[in-house]
Amino acid sequence: MSLNMPTRRLLQSAGSSLPSTTLALQHLSLSQTSTSSLLPLTQRRTAWFSFGKKKGPQPASLEPLSKELASSTAAATDARMQRALRGGQLAQDSIFSDEAAADAARAAKDVTPVAEDMSMGLNRDRSVLARATDPDPKGRARWERKMVIRHVAKATDPFSKESRQARILRTEKELRQRSAWMPTSVKKLVHLSRQIAGKSVEEALVQMRYSKKKMAKEVAYQIELARDRAVVERGMGIGGGVKREAEEAERKVVEKIVTKDGRHVEVEDPTSLYIAQSWVERGPWRGHRKSPRARGRMDLIKRPSTGLTVLLKEQKTLVREHKEREEKKYRQGPWEHLPNRPVTAQRQHYSW
Repeated sequence: MSLNMPTRRLLQSAGSSLPSTTLALQHLSLSQTSTSSLLPLTQRRTAWFSFGKKKGPQPASLEPLSKELASSTAAATDARMQRALRGGQLAQDSIFSDEAAADAARAAKDVTPVAEDMSMGLNRDRSVLARATDPDPKGRARWERKMVIRHVAKATDPFSKESRQARILRTEKELRQRSAWMPTSVKKLVHLSRQIAGKSVEEALVQMRYSKKKMAKEVAYQIELARDRAVVERGMGIGGGVKREAEEAERKVVEKIVTKDGRHVEVEDPTSLYIAQSWVERGPWRGHRKSPRARGRMDLIKRPSTGLTVLLKEQKTLVREHKEREEKKYRQGPWEHLPNRPVTAQRQHYSW
């Protein structure tokens, strides 16, 4: 059996086992010294810690300061606990703050402080709600600053170009109206949807008024609701404000355009409303009934539901689309029967 031990440990243990002439009782602790010398030695400085220090008497000049600090700490702790146990509150700028103050003053006569502290509820103070509604205010402020700088840079840069989609969203308005589920099928409602698509609001209402379809009244109601919402919410169809009739008569210009489906339209007021798109979508089944058949069989007749969506726009959109089609036609130039271009893909055999 061999022993692997560093040389310095062997020398240290050998030196500690030598007899000493100064201390006669050192031989009694040879075994303990030799055993402890074989273990790893660890040092710890106690000068950094205050475990072994004795606390001396505190100077008389610091006693008032320590008492004041202790009292302020206790007061802050009590205030924090009171805020945690306080019931629901309203914001300071709330319109119901007067009523809440009157109710609190009326209830202060009957409710004891203990019962008031035990009433747990949601604190509606803005600073408390900000933890959930605005958890990262610095990040939000950085993002808002970045967006403002980007907007200002694009608006003031003379070489920047506004995208086509951004220009359309800035200059034109639209409103989408989606109806509730109607007790009819897609096959029946799609005919009314195609009938009103592309027409003005007034013309679509006339079509629905004289229609024999059962859902024509509901479609007319949805068109009227979409028109009212467009006027109130988006300011569509009002001509940009009230003008005098004489000035309107002088500046009135009738513009003749052609729609994409080939209809000729005269636009007198560019802000008048029309139905740009209209589509239907299948809804959930309202129920079903059983229909008995021959040979003990049975059919399941389901009751469908369908929704109608209407997209209203102003007729200035029709004017823009007409101008874009005309410009594209002028850019392409006239059609040539035999264009002057090199012949490609020549082969000595037929390709068919």
